[in-house]
Amino acid sequence: MFAALGEEAEFCRWTSLLGGQATQAAPTRRGGWSGAALVYLQAQLLFDSPRKAEFRVTVDAARRDGALLALELGTVGWIREHGGPQAAYELAGMRPDILFASEAAASELAVPLEGIASVPVIRLESGGCSVHGRHLLSPTSKLDATALGATFCVALMGGEAPVEAAGRAVLVAAQ
Repeated sequence: MFAALGEEAEFCRWTSLLGGQATQAAPTRRGGWSGAALVYLQAQLLFDSPRKAEFRVTVDAARRDGALLALELGTVGWIREHGGPQAAYELAGMRPDILFASEAAASELAVPLEGIASVPVIRLESGGCSVHGRHLLSPTSKLDATALGATFCVALMGGEAPVEAAGRAVLVAAQ
């Protein structure tokens, strides 16, 4: 089961379409979501949200229970406002297992994403994504970022290697 924190109804919908189970969840003051194998949310919620303390407590508790953390980096504007390298430093402190980012957002951080997350997934402007230096190209330049993230997470949690999960995610997100 996945817990999608914040306004992530579309991530939950895609996860369900792919045969997974996801619950849109709210952060709590007392901790995480018991039984969640993965927690997915926008990185900005951990740093700029009025409820950032609750989001962090929830994420920390879920990770203590063994959940993976998947973050969506978000917009270039947010990273600029947060001071590029400063945002990278704070993200590295969160130690996400998976980090989804556009090429522009990744370059705005000005550091290799491998130093921030175990599995960085960079959405390519030309279509497709890059994982561990492998470019998985899409038949179209338009990808549904949420479909890509949900498919990648479902495939990875289903036992696929990151590059295989990315290949499946690109195919689904291009439809």
